[in-house]
Amino acid sequence: MRGWSSRLLRENRGVTIVEFAIVAPCLMLIMMGLLSLGLRAYIGIQLQGALEQAARQVTVGTTTTTAMVTASVKAQVNRIMPRASVTVVPTSYYDFAHVGKPEPITTDTAPLGTYNTGDCFQDLNGNGTWDADAGSSGTGGSDDIVYYTATLTYADPLPVKRLLGFPATTTVSGTTMMKNQPYASQSEPAIVCS
Repeated sequence: MRGWSSRLLRENRGVTIVEFAIVAPCLMLIMMGLLSLGLRAYIGIQLQGALEQAARQVTVGTTTTTAMVTASVKAQVNRIMPRASVTVVPTSYYDFAHVGKPEPITTDTAPLGTYNTGDCFQDLNGNGTWDADAGSSGTGGSDDIVYYTATLTYADPLPVKRLLGFPATTTVSGTTMMKNQPYASQSEPAIVCS
């Protein structure tokens, strides 16, 4: 019995297979994770390029509606991910200085620094009410600044996220900002008092 156990302890044939069986699942998971990250980066770059190309079409006047911009981006991205869902949200602003900012208060009453009854403001989006974001939805008009946000959601083709307990979909987004061509005169914003 003693001879048999000492021979068994010295035996090293098959050790490599056992070691590989221990290391292989971790190695495969890391490789799939890297491939998944690479795919996400590639799709993000393609989405950004498609969005910038569609936004450029708006600035020169060949594409004018949100649906047309979305269709243009979706057509390019669907070459890579055919079943991905794409949404594009354009928001137009009067000028670069007011992108993502509130409409400026021109006459301020107490409490100062916040919009309240009795204040006057410059109605940059032309809706007659003061807004915390001076933008309006859509691709805007002549000389407007348009801020585009595109969101793409796709089912991850590799099972890495499912194996780790995360949702099987991935969302990638891209943004760009373009100024429309001055094909007509831009109207001066009105001052509105409440």
